[in-house]
Amino acid sequence: MKHRGNDQSLDRAVHDALQLGRPILTHLNADTSWILSLPYPAGEPSPRGKSFFHILIDPWLQGPQKDLASWFSKQWHAIASSVQTIAELNTCLKDLERVDQNQSPTSSGPTDEASGAGFDAPLPNYIDLVVISHEFTDHCNRATLEELSPDTPVFASKAAARLISSWHHFHHVYPIISFSNREYGWRNTSPDTLPPWLGISRITTKKDALSFHSAILLTFDIRSNSEDKCTEAIIYTPHGILADDLEILSSASPRINVLALLHGLHDIRLSVKQLNLGAHNALRAQRVCGARYWVSTHDEVKKAGGLVNHFLKRKIWTIEDVLKDEERRNEKAGIGSPLADMQDHTSGLMGFFKSLKGAHPDTVGGGDSSQNYAPPPGPPPSHQCVQNERYAAPPDLAPSHNQFLPPPGPPPSHVQPTDEPPPYHDWTIIEDTALLPPPPSLGHGTSPSGNASLSDADRAHEWCRLYPLIQPHQPTPAQHNSANNGDIRLVKPRGYEGRLVATGLGSWSGTTAPSCRDACLLSSLPCYFAVPDSPLVTRTKKTIYFEVKVKSYGRGLGGDASSLALGYCAMPYPTWRMPGWERGSLAVHGDDGRRYVNDTWGGKDFTSAIHAGETVGLGMEFFIPDAPSDYAISPAQSPKMDVEVFFTRNGRREGGWNIHEELDAQNDLGVDGLDGHFDLYAAIGLFGDVDFEAKFHSQLWLYQPV
Repeated sequence: MKHRGNDQSLDRAVHDALQLGRPILTHLNADTSWILSLPYPAGEPSPRGKSFFHILIDPWLQGPQKDLASWFSKQWHAIASSVQTIAELNTCLKDLERVDQNQSPTSSGPTDEASGAGFDAPLPNYIDLVVISHEFTDHCNRATLEELSPDTPVFASKAAARLISSWHHFHHVYPIISFSNREYGWRNTSPDTLPPWLGISRITTKKDALSFHSAILLTFDIRSNSEDKCTEAIIYTPHGILADDLEILSSASPRINVLALLHGLHDIRLSVKQLNLGAHNALRAQRVCGARYWVSTHDEVKKAGGLVNHFLKRKIWTIEDVLKDEERRNEKAGIGSPLADMQDHTSGLMGFFKSLKGAHPDTVGGGDSSQNYAPPPGPPPSHQCVQNERYAAPPDLAPSHNQFLPPPGPPPSHVQPTDEPPPYHDWTIIEDTALLPPPPSLGHGTSPSGNASLSDADRAHEWCRLYPLIQPHQPTPAQHNSANNGDIRLVKPRGYEGRLVATGLGSWSGTTAPSCRDACLLSSLPCYFAVPDSPLVTRTKKTIYFEVKVKSYGRGLGGDASSLALGYCAMPYPTWRMPGWERGSLAVHGDDGRRYVNDTWGGKDFTSAIHAGETVGLGMEFFIPDAPSDYAISPAQSPKMDVEVFFTRNGRREGGWNIHEELDAQNDLGVDGLDGHFDLYAAIGLFGDVDFEAKFHSQLWLYQPV
């Protein structure tokens, strides 16, 4: 792993990996901590000119790990990890990048795009993301994980994600979605915060309630020049996964080619409960998934103490041992090679079918089936003729016909007419409603123009349920200055088809293809940081705003009209949905002119459609309202933040609304994420063929705020 001097073998391995577009898998210790380094695909942007995307898996580098308490279970590494700290690991990754740049460890290297600093200057974390398979401390080790930068994204099993979130160290913790829905394929079970060529999901089984025997599926498209368009994958299963559970991969779309299976060799049991499934299961799993490489993991015989250690039973296998054992079992059972096995099984089935074909249907089972099983004469026993006397109607009216006549007179609810006037109502006692919120706008069930499918909506709702809004974080001074100065970058989501280029500071130009489905461009930084920008902190109003010029519209899929929307989103957001459709988002849509606030239906009437050649803008103002004397805030209450949204067209304000307007309790979904307590990102929704420009720097706007 480490680059020492003129290590030609490492240099050659790194260059070969990049030239062939091959990943580098590095074992950090004898247990189950790994680094997967994926070369960036050709044409894909990489931060600071990096050549690899580095994924850290289940890091536990040093120190003890215990479950529940030391007296119950405590372990130490028997063999020291190749790196003892995250800082050492970052140095190794830094050297790995230098090897690709044909530089020595002392050279300055390529510069950082954001700061202009060389490799020898303090650099951000080289670890791009972390994957945690289980919540147990030999996989989810707090001491090691908290050495990482809080900005490092963490993808973890649901139980591990809850545990890590409770530490309040990382800003972005995502539970990994199970790879269980064959309809959408691996791309859509992966979070949209990942690069479009990378996917992370989890293979589980309903038989295993604790998901102890599960697997992490890392999928990637990095071979841009390969004729084989299938996706490659690495399956990481430290405790093992039942071989049959991997059959779901056969239905994946796009097709998945399993490059490596990381599965342990040792068979470990706690009393009669099997913990690590061992080499025999790994051999079956490799055959089911068709992995090209089988790599051992989680097989370190660690130093151990505690009660559990006395009940653990370990059977150590090697690959040679398990193959010889399988051969002995096959010979004892009279089983030949797998190919002969398949041929014998097929011929047996064919013989069985031939025997069925040779027997006449009337003689199968003996005798004449037409005589033995002929139906009895007449209708079935449950059939009754209409003329059956038991159910025939009487010749006259039923006896009860005259017993339930209505009582005389009008019904009790009938009010007798009267000449008296209605009682007088003193209208002066009605309270003044001038200070109440405006009534809710009437919403629509569907849009008159573009509507997404119900399956897309259901998938997005489930995605939002799995990925709740993340808490705001404190930006660095450089990040805050970039946002305030309009130095905003747009990020292409997975599914975006078209061109997107920066044309200057805070200026972007893009064109989408007619085949582009709903896609949501998001800014790389929040326009509104809830921690430093909140008026509850600064006591001053905060305004955010950006503009989009629609240069032209074409046609979309199936001849549908193309569309553009502009809005704001709290993260994370499903980027295959237009802004405003899901929780934590609002937008004005150009095809129907309606405004959408967490509105999965048809929006609310707001303005006219946005036409080609127009420049439109959307802004939000956050402030503490001047409370009237009758509504003064008591010392025990915290001040409430107010939020106004405004829309401009060709440099003029055209309308707006208050985020806290009265809502329809049955149809409106609230304003969660939009009330100033979460970071908000700029969002541009696109569908079909649209040519547009986005402006984030104030000097480029047609509208000039007062």
